[in-house]
Amino acid sequence: MANPCNLPFQLSRVSYRQFLLIAILSLFGLSVSAQEIKAKKQYPCISFNYAYGNIIPTTDFVKGDNLVGHSLDHYRSISIKALWQNPGYRDWQKIYRAPYYGAGFTMSEFFDQEEIGRPVSVYGILGIPVVRWKHFDIYSEFQYGMAFNWEHYDSVSNPKNLVIGGGMTVHLNIGFNAFYHLGKHLDLGAGISFIHFSNGGFERPNRGFNIYAPSAELKYRIGGRPDLKSVRLKGRINRSNDLYFMLGYGDHQLNEHELDSNYFAIIGLSAIYFNQLSNAFRLGAGTDLNYWMGLTALPDGRMGPRNFKNLTVGLILQPEFAIGKLTLVGGVGIYAVHLNYGNFKQTYQRLGVRYDFYHNYSIGVNVRAINFMLAEFMEFNLGYRLRRLK
Repeated sequence: MANPCNLPFQLSRVSYRQFLLIAILSLFGLSVSAQEIKAKKQYPCISFNYAYGNIIPTTDFVKGDNLVGHSLDHYRSISIKALWQNPGYRDWQKIYRAPYYGAGFTMSEFFDQEEIGRPVSVYGILGIPVVRWKHFDIYSEFQYGMAFNWEHYDSVSNPKNLVIGGGMTVHLNIGFNAFYHLGKHLDLGAGISFIHFSNGGFERPNRGFNIYAPSAELKYRIGGRPDLKSVRLKGRINRSNDLYFMLGYGDHQLNEHELDSNYFAIIGLSAIYFNQLSNAFRLGAGTDLNYWMGLTALPDGRMGPRNFKNLTVGLILQPEFAIGKLTLVGGVGIYAVHLNYGNFKQTYQRLGVRYDFYHNYSIGVNVRAINFMLAEFMEFNLGYRLRRLK
């Protein structure tokens, strides 16, 4: 249904959704740090990173259908990170063998400032050690946050940019970094990352950028280097089986109407049973029931009849990693019932974060996607778990 509201209301609605996203994603950067502000010594460090890589040509805009008249091949960025690391004061730090964590700021360049701009990102960081030697470490690094300052799609001034539809996107970076210890305070590093920018369906068009980028990094350890040789968890923590219920909400635009302003609500209920297989990892299986208002939209984009055809049923396998009160969420499912995709013909994916804010209650946000690259909607959620200790 076309939005009958005036422009000020539309702006406030978008701002409200963006506020929710900012509030939930900020927990990723703040929650692990908030748990550590105790009397025990912390070991802060500051890191500078330079990346230069390639944009994966997944859209016509990147391939050359743009105002500059040639393919967009290269990407570069400069980042500064504020990080902390200690020799395992809490169980979750011992489980992950003393990871580093903190927050970062990145300035990006796509070599097409007029159509793309120069986005800036803020995000939380978690670096988990893969292997440690005497003077050499390899870490996997996960970044999750937001990027701003885009030159986004406009039907008049920026008509070719079908990649970014709004002024804010998700910043997702998954990579590996290797560090050589130059001394007590300095590490020299190199790495490679996969980077993704999209707005999860907040604003269409939303094809998104996918990038792989090698990088070089210099890390200065302000408080010296913690002793990480003996970091290990003695024994196992309490493990559980959980029955998790999740209420979800999102806004969605149909791909065939992606250049209009018609949004349709998606309301969902999920039930997933989790088995905790290790101190950090749990695996769940369950079902996602979603009511998509837009599945029966009329050809012109207006709201159509609403009935059982709007209901979708998904079957999902959901791995999760627990980091204190924070959970990193993944998931791969298949639509058992879907009006547009058919039955058992289309897989979908879930990627996000969840924070336990009170006893068994949690809040979170996920990106729901298909084909591992096409985001469908942002899934804001409220969860409740029934827990049985093993």
